[in-house]
Amino acid sequence: MHPTSENRTHAVAMIGFGIQARTGLAPSFCKQRDLGVRVAAVCDCDRTRREAGAAQIDKAYADAGVAFPPCRAVADFREVLADPEIDMVCIAAPDHWHGYMAVEAMKAGKDVYCEKPLAYSIEEVRAIIATQKATGRVFQTGSMQRSWPVFRTACMVARNGCIGDVKFVDANYGRGGQKLGGPSHPVRFWDDPANAEKEGAPNPDVDWDMWLGPAKWRPYSDQLAPRGVNTFYPMFWRFDDDIGSGYNGDWGAHHLDIAQWALGMDRGVPYRVIRSDEPHSTDLYHGGRRQFGMKMLFHAPHGDVELYHGPFGVWGTVFYGTDGVVAVNRGKIAVWAGTGPVVPDAAVRAAVEDGSYRPDCLVASSIGKDYGTDAQEKKDDALDAALAAIRARFSLDTAPVQLYRSPDQVRNFVECHFSRKETISPAETGGRSCVLCHLCNLSYVYDTGFDWDPVAMDFANGTGRGIALGRGPARNGWDVRPA
Repeated sequence: MHPTSENRTHAVAMIGFGIQARTGLAPSFCKQRDLGVRVAAVCDCDRTRREAGAAQIDKAYADAGVAFPPCRAVADFREVLADPEIDMVCIAAPDHWHGYMAVEAMKAGKDVYCEKPLAYSIEEVRAIIATQKATGRVFQTGSMQRSWPVFRTACMVARNGCIGDVKFVDANYGRGGQKLGGPSHPVRFWDDPANAEKEGAPNPDVDWDMWLGPAKWRPYSDQLAPRGVNTFYPMFWRFDDDIGSGYNGDWGAHHLDIAQWALGMDRGVPYRVIRSDEPHSTDLYHGGRRQFGMKMLFHAPHGDVELYHGPFGVWGTVFYGTDGVVAVNRGKIAVWAGTGPVVPDAAVRAAVEDGSYRPDCLVASSIGKDYGTDAQEKKDDALDAALAAIRARFSLDTAPVQLYRSPDQVRNFVECHFSRKETISPAETGGRSCVLCHLCNLSYVYDTGFDWDPVAMDFANGTGRGIALGRGPARNGWDVRPA
């Protein structure tokens, strides 16, 4: 029975039912039936997706032997926001819709789970944070790595001084070998102009005007809105200036978030962004933008911390301290201690990457493919053994700094829906991580550095002239207006 005095189930509406919702979020929400929660509606502006989604929900409950009313297939998200029977919404639409949907959902009295990155722009981040504070709604950002033990352990090591004071951080994402790094790309209509007729063939199943929403109008492309129930993650829209923020908002939203957590800066962001000195890309689709190498500077009690964006490899986030190193990624962790000060030059980064760095100082490591978060993913006990060794070496269970422990991002959200406590990734936490993503992207897009005011969430010291922090007037009146 759910932990309330009400004799009813609490209803969730899934808004946006692409592959992320279908394969991850919806199954997770369906599992919350033991708390008295049901998925009551699937909303998508693509008829095929919403109907398939509703059928998927009904089958999941039938297979579990649960008798719930049929899940509704809804075309317009405003219908579920206006429905008093809907208690929570899960937003998994593309990034350009997050701000409007999240703000309007909270204003309508719904608790909100919103996929990362939290918003399309820094201006929308401000609106979401302000609305959450004004309405008091429970809010969860889909930064699911915070609920994984491997990342919590790495952050505990960094936060408790087990490697000394952290002075440098690498956040690695993008594709080094393909020279495809963080930034979004200039708007283009087709993935391949030679296939324009095929990509742009009419799709009567999708309300294209609704799919675009606040973004500028362009012809339909199945690279933006894949036809039918797609079985791949559509990346085309993520790299579009008017819809996403490239790998900065995709994988960067995960690895930058972990950097922020480990540095204890969930209520702040950098004070300076330093332009990359990597060569400009010669790929015409990249708009001449550099792909890697921008840096950020953070204030810390022990002096500045420098964060560097490098290409994705074995490690997603690496922390270099005055007496050790912590490297972490999904299913992977390594800790070196007693090294003395570590400055990440090319040789150090290469040795950490291949695991050959200072074997005399290695505390424990696991670099296999065992995520250790689900029975189907578990390959062996290597990760569990490494985590246990790290916890024991540094007495993390009794360490002074104890970080929020969450069993699962969706479960944590639902539990907080009932308890009214703060989630592990509330609006401001998810928002500050999202700001990091956008500061990275703005540096690449405008090919510049600038100073930043983390309190005002605006440029500082006269820098940033000519750089927009928001969209400007949205198409068809879809402007984000905070409560």
